[in-house]
Amino acid sequence: MIQIQTDAKGQPYVEVENVRITYVKAVQRDPGKDWPGCDDLRIQAYRGDGTKSLHMGAELPISGWEVLSELKAALEVLEAYIKKHS
Repeated sequence: MIQIQTDAKGQPYVEVENVRITYVKAVQRDPGKDWPGCDDLRIQAYRGDGTKSLHMGAELPISGWEVLSELKAALEVLEAYIKKHS
């Protein structure tokens, strides 16, 4: 069962296997980062060396709630493709 956890900075995240998806509010982001003033999802993978060290990963700016729906739809399309071609 997927559960929301909180990191050291108080940001909520979930884990699927070795992937961590963190919700980062704009007010918690460095203003010098890409997409300032925008909440984002940070998608990272653990390095696999037995520690909790993470790769830098990708950030998806959340310009509106439809972005989350698009991400979910994209994962569903990819899931269907994998099932068909496995």
